[in-house]
Amino acid sequence: MFRHILCPTDLKARAYIALKKAVQIAHQFNSKITVLNVHPEFIAQQEREMLRVSFDGLKEKYRRIAIESRQEMMAEIGNLHAGDIQVDYEIRQGKPEWVITETAGKLGIDLIVICTDGRDNIKDFVTGTITEHVINHASCPVLVIPYQKSA
Repeated sequence: MFRHILCPTDLKARAYIALKKAVQIAHQFNSKITVLNVHPEFIAQQEREMLRVSFDGLKEKYRRIAIESRQEMMAEIGNLHAGDIQVDYEIRQGKPEWVITETAGKLGIDLIVICTDGRDNIKDFVTGTITEHVINHASCPVLVIPYQKSA
């Protein structure tokens, strides 16, 4: 039923909960998982040119961040004993809510598994959360895992 699952992660504890559920589903349906990590802080080439920012310095910084992010995603998968599942790792730049839905469409994703990101600040009440955007704009089913903050 679900051949390809997308699990976006910001590498926080709540995202690990969603990844755990994605692995359970992948085991059940013999699915492939793509773990997606989006970095809004990466500056696009057009923005760099407008800001006249040195690309060489940023390029090295972004490379280090990407390597560390990929290692952290691989460690999370390793902790879940998911070695029998085909897992791809994607690191992208941009607004997470748009990159998640765009990536799901491009990869032909059958299911997105995401954890609630909560309303952490006033902006979330006005513009909505990443999870809300994904639910409203995804071209496939979205499984939302609730996150309970520890007291």
